[in-house]
Amino acid sequence: MTLAQPQQIGRNEIVSGCRLCGTQGHRLYHDLTDRLYDVAGSYGFQRCSSCGFIWLSPRPQREELAQCYPVSYEAHEPPVPVPVPVPVPVPPIYRKASNLRNLLRSLILSEAYGYSRFRQNVWWAAPVGKLLAKIPPLVAKARFGYDDLCPPFVPGGTCLDIGCGPGHYLAHMRELGWDVVGLDLSSHAAEIARTAYGIHVEVGILEEAKFHDGRFALVTMSHSLEHVPDPLANLKECYRILRPRGRLVLTTPNAAGLMSRLFREHWVSLDPPRHLSLFTPATLRRCVELAGFQIERERSRPRLARFDYEKSLRIARTGDAKDHVGSNAVGTLAHLCAVVEQALLPVWPSAGNELMISAVKV
Repeated sequence: MTLAQPQQIGRNEIVSGCRLCGTQGHRLYHDLTDRLYDVAGSYGFQRCSSCGFIWLSPRPQREELAQCYPVSYEAHEPPVPVPVPVPVPVPPIYRKASNLRNLLRSLILSEAYGYSRFRQNVWWAAPVGKLLAKIPPLVAKARFGYDDLCPPFVPGGTCLDIGCGPGHYLAHMRELGWDVVGLDLSSHAAEIARTAYGIHVEVGILEEAKFHDGRFALVTMSHSLEHVPDPLANLKECYRILRPRGRLVLTTPNAAGLMSRLFREHWVSLDPPRHLSLFTPATLRRCVELAGFQIERERSRPRLARFDYEKSLRIARTGDAKDHVGSNAVGTLAHLCAVVEQALLPVWPSAGNELMISAVKV
C-alpha cells in the first residue's frame, strides 16, 4: 500500500493519507492556532475514516519543527536552577535505608524489579519485598510515580529516552543503575541535560540518529510519539535499535478519554503545531503492533489531569491557556473534573487523560 505524500504549501504541508493504513482522512478540526506559545500559523486535524488515527494537517515541514518549541516550552524547563558553567551534581535518589520509606522502596525495587544495588542482606527481604509489591500504592511510590517507565532492571542495560527534555527522568534512571542516553529535537533542552546532569543527549529525530542495531535494552517515550512526523516509522526504528526482548515504554495523550470528549477542539493536548499525531487506545495498539512489538501492558491513567483540565477550560473560555484574572473558579472546576475522571476508571478503563503501553521486541 502506498501512503499519500504531503503536499507542500508554503511553510506548512498537507497530509491527506493515514500514516497507519493509507486511507484518506476527513476534517476533524480546522482553523486552530497555538493556544500555548503563540507560534504563528493556522492548523487542523484529520481523522482516518477507516482506523480512526488522528493527525495534524496542515502541519509544519520537517525543517520547521524545531522552531515550534520556544525556549519557554515547559517540557524544556530545567528541574532545578542550574548554575552555569559549573555542573549540578544529581542528588542521589537512594541513600542507605535510614527510614521506613527508603527501606520499603529498597525492598520493592530489589525483590520485585531486580534492582540489586538496593538489596538488603537479611533473610526476610525477599518474602517481604514480594509481599509489599502486591500493594499498588506502595509500588507507585517505590517507582517514583513512573509506573512502567521504571521497568524491571536489566544489568548492564542502556536506556534511551526519546524526547528527553532537560534529562530529569534519565538522571533518576542513572541513579537506579541504568546506563542512559537521551534524544531531543531541542538543542536548548539537550544543553540543560548535559550541563545539569552530565547526560549524553543527541539532538534531532530518531530516524536521523543512526543508533546501531540492538544497542538498547530499554527505549522510553514519555509524551514524545505525538511529536514525530511518522509515528509508525519511528516505532519501527525503536524496534531495530532494541536488543531481543528489549522493552519499549511510551505514554501519549488519550484522544478517546473523558477530557478529549468533553473539550473537543478546546482540548489542550491537541497542542497544534507540536502534536502531529493523536492516538486512541485502538490506534496506539495498532501502531505498536505494526512495528513488530508484543504488548505486555496497556492502560489509561489520569496523570496531570487537573493541570490539563484547567488549561482546557481556559482555552474554552478565552481562546488560550494563559492564566487570566479571576480564574479561581477554573481551578476548582478542573479539580472536580479530575476527581470524576479518577472515579470513572474502574468502570471506564480508557477514560484517563494519558495512555501508557509497555511492549517487548519479539
